[in-house]
Amino acid sequence: DLGTTKIAAYLIDMNSGQTLAARGIMNPQINYGEDIISRINKVIKSSEAAVVMQRLTLDAINELSADLCAAVGARPEEILETVVVGNTAMHHLFLRLPVKQLAFSPFVPAVSLALEVRARDLGLNIAPGAYVYLMPNIAGFVGADHVSMLLATDAWKAKETTIALDIGTNTEVSLIYGGKITTTSCASGP
Repeated sequence: DLGTTKIAAYLIDMNSGQTLAARGIMNPQINYGEDIISRINKVIKSSEAAVVMQRLTLDAINELSADLCAAVGARPEEILETVVVGNTAMHHLFLRLPVKQLAFSPFVPAVSLALEVRARDLGLNIAPGAYVYLMPNIAGFVGADHVSMLLATDAWKAKETTIALDIGTNTEVSLIYGGKITTTSCASGP
């Protein structure tokens, strides 16, 4: 979970579904701004900042992968698949996609579909040939992290009126009613 403030990682046994280890660290991009808009503005002003922010994220994920594996006596090369979720801006910064359009209304993502990317093409130190899966983004500030929460909780299947919240540095809110989902986002605030 590539959060604006923290990165959380889980090592899962794909045969049993069991969580083998979990770790979290502060997102090292925080040096480029505590909020997503500050980071977007840095990248708009400097393509070098985009390269550095992506590298910081990849280094952090590689560090987490090594720590998770060490905790269970495994090696990062044994990680066969990775799923990365985050808000739309974090997703775009991770893949070094354009972010300028996220700074202006109507905040349209460069990519909203689910993606599969070879881990080695990104620079992740896991199994050769492994893929990184990225869930779809719903909108400019409703990303794959919220989609994952809706799927993991089965909130989208709710028969009764339901509100689903994903609270982080940014908060996404979904109202599930009558088989439809309406979603918005906002800064979490103090």
